[in-house]
Amino acid sequence: MLAALRFTPGQLRGVLVLVAALILGAGITGMTAIIAKSAVIEETTSQSGRLSVAALSLYQALSQADATAASSYLTAGTPSDEMNETYREAMRDATVALATAAGEVKTPADTALVAELNARMPVYTGLVETARTFNRLGEPVGATYQEQASTLMREEMLPKAHDLQENSLGQLNDSRAEAAAFPWVAAGLAVAALGTLVWAQMWLSRKTNRVFNLGLVGSTVLLVGFAGWLATASLASASHTNTSHEDGSAPLELLAEAEITAQQARAEESLLLIARGEDQAAADRFEEHFKALTDPGKLLDRLDEAFADDAELSANIDTAREAAETWRAGHDEVVKLAQSGQYTDAVVLVVGEGGGEDAPSLWTSFTTLNNALTEATDVSAERFAEATNDAQRSLSGAAAGLAALALGALISAAVGIQLRVAEYYA
Repeated sequence: MLAALRFTPGQLRGVLVLVAALILGAGITGMTAIIAKSAVIEETTSQSGRLSVAALSLYQALSQADATAASSYLTAGTPSDEMNETYREAMRDATVALATAAGEVKTPADTALVAELNARMPVYTGLVETARTFNRLGEPVGATYQEQASTLMREEMLPKAHDLQENSLGQLNDSRAEAAAFPWVAAGLAVAALGTLVWAQMWLSRKTNRVFNLGLVGSTVLLVGFAGWLATASLASASHTNTSHEDGSAPLELLAEAEITAQQARAEESLLLIARGEDQAAADRFEEHFKALTDPGKLLDRLDEAFADDAELSANIDTAREAAETWRAGHDEVVKLAQSGQYTDAVVLVVGEGGGEDAPSLWTSFTTLNNALTEATDVSAERFAEATNDAQRSLSGAAAGLAALALGALISAAVGIQLRVAEYYA
């Protein structure tokens, strides 16, 4: 074998083996890299994507249910149709989200979280219904059941839903990073193969006094096409994947946090009023949530910064901020009324449907804020789905195309070199 390399035909065959190995390596690694990327993106839109959406929906729905249940307890007798429907819809959403999450979890920790939440859901709804029953009968013990329900939600259910959400987002971010990674091994092998082909043509030109070897030229052209397609598809996919994060999942997470913080503030406000303004712990928790939402540099400011160049979402945040300011001013009045013995007036201000310009209903302010954040959340979710689909489409046909180009380059190089070898035996 080594002796054969001393002669030109053996050297030509050695060049062919080297070129073939590099082209095959580039083709196989490039094709498998594209297939792997496509599978990861598919998993992002299916398993990890569905889990993250379900976990987020679960967290939001549970928080919305608790805020509405606590507010509806304040109404004398039967809560309004709007509150009843909001509560029922929130619990339906939570049930559906929990069932979806149960089918998508893949770690023992997440499975345990889903099981624990599933066990506590009927306990929570039972406490809420008991509180409502006693409330309709005019029995003050109903307040205790409502406080127990909110405590269960605040101390056990919401933290577990938050953990599930964080775990799912971590998995989604891992998938995003994997999908955005550039196939350096395949690119390196393609560059090495191109370099070898250029060198081989120069070497052949000196050996044979011929300027071009059509087979090697064709192989070079095909390999340039291979490298270009590989780079273009990978970079386009990475760009769309990063867009899905920057315009979709990242603002979606921030919007959800703002929405949940507002809902928790609403629940604490209702618990404070149920205690006739004398529950300092609920008052402190309300202040904590409201500051996290509206203080400088906090959630609404971060959303303003994130959407500074986005007129559609920026308008939603402006609406949410205005509603929060109205709510904040009204809340102070509610506390004063409750502590001065004007409990009925305080309840009307919190859960009434109107109240006029001088005393707008806090239910209206909260609903306006919540709806503005929900609309922005829906837009971000749509953008995430669109960008992820674009990432998938950018890889469409790439694996088969790269395989065809690599095979063509290999055949062309083999034909070109074998023709030169044949000349020595003619």
